[in-house]
Amino acid sequence: MELNRIGAVVRPRNAWESIDLGFSLVQAWWLPLYKVWLSFFIPLALIVYGVAFWVGFSPITGAIIFWWLKPVPDRIVLYFLSHALFGERPTIGQTAKALPYLFWKTRLFHALTLGRLTLIRSFLLPVWQLEGLQGKTRKQRERLLQRRTRDTAVWLTTVCWHFEWILYFSLFGLWYLMMPVVYRVEITDLLLSSHLHLWWIEIIKIVFTIIVVSIVEPLYVAGGFILYLNRRIHLEGWDIELAFRRLGARLSTNAPLS
Repeated sequence: MELNRIGAVVRPRNAWESIDLGFSLVQAWWLPLYKVWLSFFIPLALIVYGVAFWVGFSPITGAIIFWWLKPVPDRIVLYFLSHALFGERPTIGQTAKALPYLFWKTRLFHALTLGRLTLIRSFLLPVWQLEGLQGKTRKQRERLLQRRTRDTAVWLTTVCWHFEWILYFSLFGLWYLMMPVVYRVEITDLLLSSHLHLWWIEIIKIVFTIIVVSIVEPLYVAGGFILYLNRRIHLEGWDIELAFRRLGARLSTNAPLS
């Protein structure tokens, strides 16, 4: 890892400060990040909901399947961030070439089965995707990194989960307020009547779900990624290593000629 190329100030931070830095990276690189993210996320969402409706699943079942598959696009976000942080912003084509590795070498099957309900998913993802450890070595590494950080990683998941629901219902509230008054009671009755099913209402729910996940999920992955890096800085002394490198470079530049 070429620490001298890292695009952020390397210093020990408290856990929440590191999460805030992750959110700031999404804000700083939102345009190239979302180009890559949406290029893969939108087709995945359309395929999932299309198949769900084709085989006759209920809209709720389709939404559950969509939620369950969120670890798949998470790997694309981390792939972009882990390269962009060191000065390389992957294009859509480069990301597409990396998909076989992202799907087969990053414990995706585990993330979609036994590991799906873990509350520190975004924090463990860099271990699975970037370090390439296996077996007992990986488990030891996970336990080491979780010390003094696990609680914050759990809170990150909890906060992002609540933010998704707040944003989801806010979109419905905005939609309701933008509707003509003469239709509000009728639409409210339709939404609250379980025996009525209108396809266009389900489409609106799907669109809102895609919008919400598109906004929150990159933030969630970025927060977990920088939380992971911050833990490594504390454990491995990256800031000290960089300070010695700068000192060595300065001394070599100022050294007298013999």
